[in-house]
Amino acid sequence: MTTRLRALPLTLPPVHGETIGSYLNRLADANHLTIGHLSSLIGPSRQHRRGDNRVGYWTPEGLLRLTALTSRNPPSLIHAMPPLGTIGDPIRRLPLSATEEVIEPRRRPACRLCMARRHIHGLVIRSTPHHEGVCHRHHRWLLGDEQHGLTRLPEILRANRRHQRITRRGTHPSTALAYVDARDRLIKWFTNEVSGPSLQQRWNHRLDVLGEDPFGDPHRPSEARIELVTYPEAIVLTSLFAAPHWRDHPKLPAEAARRLGIPPQQLCDLQRQLATASG
Repeated sequence: MTTRLRALPLTLPPVHGETIGSYLNRLADANHLTIGHLSSLIGPSRQHRRGDNRVGYWTPEGLLRLTALTSRNPPSLIHAMPPLGTIGDPIRRLPLSATEEVIEPRRRPACRLCMARRHIHGLVIRSTPHHEGVCHRHHRWLLGDEQHGLTRLPEILRANRRHQRITRRGTHPSTALAYVDARDRLIKWFTNEVSGPSLQQRWNHRLDVLGEDPFGDPHRPSEARIELVTYPEAIVLTSLFAAPHWRDHPKLPAEAARRLGIPPQQLCDLQRQLATASG
């Protein structure tokens, strides 16, 4: 069946970590095809969204047809898009647990400056783990659609370096879950204004550096912006939550307050917020 397929005129290489839907849409755009028509050449006709990374409907024959269309062997496609390597795996069809965000990292646009450097001008969506949320080559934040420049926020760059070290030393998914826990707590602290003036001043300063959100409420920052401005403090908590020594330690709140530079009078608030950190 695949012998009848000829390679497309333009066989673009996938970007490492690119979602399947992003790659198929780029192939279709480059060859002036509809995504529905390209999908029908691979298998069941389907309107792939750019962020689509599901493989439950794929068959091994579909992967072979994609290799014929792109003139790329299966290992190279699987290396760039790992979900293709799980085609036919029944585990992938099971419902995702509460760790869905860790198992299936968020899909975000790749660094636009990196893509332009590689002469890729179309939209590329990557499956981005949390610790890969910064482009250090171009000092860009990648965990939001705005891709803010970080030159004036060097503490974000330093925090990401630390985040990468925590990930290398730890075990997956515990380190990723530690970050999700820390991030979500700090977003709640920011939103509910329970963090106290010292942290709030840091975060407001970073918001000022980002500038006005042209599409948002100036009095209510988006969650994506809040994640960015609270990121250094989230990594401080991540290092504690991911450390076996501190995970169930009775002095975890006090240590967190010390590392965050929280005045003693704010310790009670932190104790309430961190009471279930190891849960």
